[in-house]
Amino acid sequence: MIKENIHRQLNRQIKKCFSEDFIINNEALQNFIEIVNLSYLNFEKDAELFEQSSRLNDLEYNEINQKLKSELVKKENIQNKLIQAIKQLNNNEIKLEDENDSINLLQILRNEIERKKEIQEQLFLAKLNAEKANEAKSDFLSIMSHEIRTPLNAIIGLIYIMEKENTLNSFQENLEILKYSTQNLYMLINDILDFNRIEAGKVNLENIPFDFKELVLNIGKSLEIKASENLNKIEVIIDDNFTPYVISDPLRISQIITNLVSNAIKFTKNGLIQIKIDQIKQKDNISVFKVQVIDNGIGINTEKFKLIFQKFEQAEEKTSRQFGGTGLGLAITKKLLYLLNTDVVLHSEIGIGSNFSFVLELPFFSTNLELNESIVYHDYNEENLEGLKVLLVEDNLINIKIAEKILKQWNVIVDTAENGLVAVEKYKSSTYDVILMDLLMPVMDGYEATAKIRSTDSLIPIIALTATFSSDSLEKGIKIGLNDFVIKPFNPKELNMKLKKYYK
Repeated sequence: MIKENIHRQLNRQIKKCFSEDFIINNEALQNFIEIVNLSYLNFEKDAELFEQSSRLNDLEYNEINQKLKSELVKKENIQNKLIQAIKQLNNNEIKLEDENDSINLLQILRNEIERKKEIQEQLFLAKLNAEKANEAKSDFLSIMSHEIRTPLNAIIGLIYIMEKENTLNSFQENLEILKYSTQNLYMLINDILDFNRIEAGKVNLENIPFDFKELVLNIGKSLEIKASENLNKIEVIIDDNFTPYVISDPLRISQIITNLVSNAIKFTKNGLIQIKIDQIKQKDNISVFKVQVIDNGIGINTEKFKLIFQKFEQAEEKTSRQFGGTGLGLAITKKLLYLLNTDVVLHSEIGIGSNFSFVLELPFFSTNLELNESIVYHDYNEENLEGLKVLLVEDNLINIKIAEKILKQWNVIVDTAENGLVAVEKYKSSTYDVILMDLLMPVMDGYEATAKIRSTDSLIPIIALTATFSSDSLEKGIKIGLNDFVIKPFNPKELNMKLKKYYK
């Protein structure tokens, strides 16, 4: 008899093949059916287990898959944030080779952060330097205010005293003080203008034959009175083997040596200032020699050597209060020496003194060449310019009167024009040897007037006689055809020297 728990599929197969009686009477068949039935039942259980296992695997797979997707989204978000951070550091200019490489992105970000850190440090240093420069400029303006007001105070006060006293003796005494004050003011303004021109690269050196020995002797002589005010003496020592006849720019070299000697005088009391010239060698028509300015003054701390050659700087803050000065002299000296392809060397010791020196390599010549005798204005003898006809273009009545009086001292024939328009009309209707042209005037300025005159006449000398001077005005003036510049307040000897070029 077939058991009740026989598998349904097996049961259907048995009924098709065997009768119930046959099965009951056949014990071996019953045993076989029982074994087969167990196989069916086991297979069904395995299938059920497999199905359940598959279902569980699908669920686990989905869970893992969801987790992986979530992690990938997180990774993508992190990468996007890294990329944005890197681009922000570089103002969106960075180009990434592989945006999917997180390690590479992290390294780039690290590098960019380091670079930004360096830039910030540089900006901080630049800020400190800018603040220091502003402080230096503020100090400079304060010093300049003091330096300019001091001689102006003397000038204004002496004019008042001269009006009140009105005696010949007091007039002569006050005139000397007035002259000294105006010279100080003139030198001060010239320092500022020179520095401006050098900074703008507008200084061109001349190549003129001159006697270097004579130049140095004249400088020493011209500064003796100034040296005596501090009870100092000046001594000029020149090597017997020195070749004095050289070719260079005597005016600029004179300015260099004068600056150094004046500096030595200022910082020395009851001492000695020496100007020494030593011949080093001669080679291929080039003279190599050393110039030294030696004093036994207060000296300079070695830590301040570089500082004193910078613009607006002096060795100590108290220096400007105690000794005066703008802090431009040595800066100008260093820049002029640079133009001469050399540099200043300083040896100094506190309380012992200082030695400023430089070496020049200049072409030398025999004495049969014509020497330039007009080296420095204070040693220049003004020449009679009788017959020279000058058109003075100036809108300020006081400046016209002063210029007329100076020009007539040299027997110059002077015609005046109060602005550029009048100057152009007078130029058309008359003949002049030289035009002295102010630049800033009403109606028509000097630039436009010069351009109009140059449109028809390229030969007549036009000299700018102006208080307006900068690198831009110089460049503009040269472009429109100005021959030369004389800067107000002007030295009459300088004007005489420049007019002499055009005197026939």
